[in-house]
Amino acid sequence: MITSFKFLADLLNSNLGVVTFLVGFFAIYLYVKQKNDRKRDAASLILQEVRYAEQQIRNFKYFNNYKLSEHLLPTNSWNDNVHLFLKDLEEGQIDLVSRFYSRAEFIDDLVRKISDQKSITSPMVAMHGPINQPIDPMSTDSNQLPPPPEFIMPPPIFGLLKTVSNSVEFIYNTPTGEKLKKIAKRRWYHF
Repeated sequence: MITSFKFLADLLNSNLGVVTFLVGFFAIYLYVKQKNDRKRDAASLILQEVRYAEQQIRNFKYFNNYKLSEHLLPTNSWNDNVHLFLKDLEEGQIDLVSRFYSRAEFIDDLVRKISDQKSITSPMVAMHGPINQPIDPMSTDSNQLPPPPEFIMPPPIFGLLKTVSNSVEFIYNTPTGEKLKKIAKRRWYHF
């Protein structure tokens, strides 16, 4: 029995370098795999955000209207993950994606300001109604009720919104988008 323990101890001592190497290799493999998985997930999320924002901008160009309750970029994954793509994308491509996100955020800010303005003016119009017109609370006549409030977007804000929306460069179907799609694609050798 003592000889079997001695044999096991000798085996571990002689192969300690190999075991250490294997454990180190496995740790490095896990680190690189997690980094690549994070990059792939970030690329997928960025592509989804870009696709959605581009569709909203196309809808604006067609209907001349943004939905005040929706954002082009509910989250901004690009700012949080741009460092992951520094080796994969060229400087011009990084600048292109950064400009896209910057302009989409600016549009979101404009839409939010319009929404805030609408929420401030609409209740005031609804509360006051037509001036010097008494309303009989017992009347069922719909002509007695004030008209529903309407919000008209101020022309300068609409013009700025239209200008910025028209200046956005779409990137989903460009070489930059294709590189992001290639990064986002899960390959057979990724576990």
